[in-house]
Amino acid sequence: MTELETTLKYNKLFDLYSSLLSETQKEILEQYFRYNLSLGEIAEERNVSRAAIEDALKKGMKKLDYFKSWLKLKEKHENILKITAKLKENLQISHEIEEIERNL
Repeated sequence: MTELETTLKYNKLFDLYSSLLSETQKEILEQYFRYNLSLGEIAEERNVSRAAIEDALKKGMKKLDYFKSWLKLKEKHENILKITAKLKENLQISHEIEEIERNL
């Protein structure tokens, strides 16, 4: 997996499961994946070692992967969108379905 693919993957997982992470893990993952800060930059800002940031990052990523496999919210969300798309094609209730999609 390329660095870009990894970043995209964890940004999506972060959107879904960040509320299940500790505050520290949330902050570090956000700084690393969303703001593209290096481990050294994050460590300097937090006044800790680079190794501590790397460890927190790995643990946070591992948790996100676990939540993905256990809760499967992303897959459920995508399945609902596929179903609503099929319904829109077959029925004349597209307005109501679009409202459902907006609420997801």
